[in-house]
Amino acid sequence: MNWTKIAEFPADLPLGNMHRYLDDHQVQHRFTEKAGLQELWLANPTQASVAIEYLDALKAGVQPKAKASPPASVTPPSHMPFAKTLTIFPLTLSIIFLGVIGYLLVNFFYYPPLIHHLTFMPIQITLTSGEVWRILTPAFLHFDILHILFNAMWIWELGRRIEVFSGKRNYLVTFLVAAIGANYLQFFLSATNNFGGLSGVVYGFLGYLWVWGRFDNNPLVKIAPGIYAFMLVWLMLGFFGFIDSFIDGQVANGAHLGGLLAGAAVAIAQVLDSKSRQKR
Repeated sequence: MNWTKIAEFPADLPLGNMHRYLDDHQVQHRFTEKAGLQELWLANPTQASVAIEYLDALKAGVQPKAKASPPASVTPPSHMPFAKTLTIFPLTLSIIFLGVIGYLLVNFFYYPPLIHHLTFMPIQITLTSGEVWRILTPAFLHFDILHILFNAMWIWELGRRIEVFSGKRNYLVTFLVAAIGANYLQFFLSATNNFGGLSGVVYGFLGYLWVWGRFDNNPLVKIAPGIYAFMLVWLMLGFFGFIDSFIDGQVANGAHLGGLLAGAAVAIAQVLDSKSRQKR
């Protein structure tokens, strides 16, 4: 079992109530001591939201209630029921679901008039036509099975981290800014609206996690350097046209770069806001 450190506390801070609270919420955890600090470790880091809710309540001056005794059994993290997964990652699952719907529309239920109204148009045009959704919906259009599978895999891997780490509201902002930023830059660089996919959001999530990983020790925002290296090399190969020679169609390089920059910008804004709040 791979344990992940979530937080550190002073050695003299009593954590008995937190231990019971996490047990009550079926979070498999343990506390250790190192260098004068108490460390909280989770078997499943995606359950960090429970610990975060507890700590946020303490900061607000509320002592979360715990039952007198823990439950007799704990659901193993690797066998989390889908209903529980849905309550923890509703936005990530919704994004993937809409991406699958976009794939089905393009590949199995193709209806040109409908697809036309889902392709990108700049905001000044969509405001006039009343189709504001078109600045966003290209992110959900996928053109083959590998396209949706690749993007869904990365959205699931990266999106879950951000949804737990940043909370639902910030996660939604990050997704919208990354998707719209990716669509805009792709449209600007290609001068066409014949593009789609969540890969721009994937790069947006990478940019977001990279920035936060420089300022926060939470393991949820720590990604292996090799992943960043791979994705950046893929981005550069795309701009040089190398990948286009191996696929049917063209890589949306503008969307990748636009998403990366947009996601990083959101994270920078959040980091600065967090530091500003800490100084008050």
